[in-house]
Amino acid sequence: MGKVGFRSGGIHAQNLQGGIVDVTVDSSGDGTASVTFDHPMKAKPGIVLIAQETDTTGTPCVSSPTMTGFTARVDGSSVTGDTLTMGWMAFNDDRR
Repeated sequence: MGKVGFRSGGIHAQNLQGGIVDVTVDSSGDGTASVTFDHPMKAKPGIVLIAQETDTTGTPCVSSPTMTGFTARVDGSSVTGDTLTMGWMAFNDDRR
């Protein structure tokens, strides 16, 4: 297991990280953005990605996950030619 700590109402955990990423989408509603973790994970994590604003048709997905980051992707978003803000949470429960 990794280290964990609490400070000023926040949590620092080696195996749990999250954040916000802005994905620039084209006129078709497709786009990608790279995310780099603040601290490398001990193994490839599971990642949840969700739009933080109204997007009625987009499919958010994660591609190329590694211990150091991933690519946030959206396909067919109703947000076109603009930026779509997405929240993400990565978790690794490698007990080795």
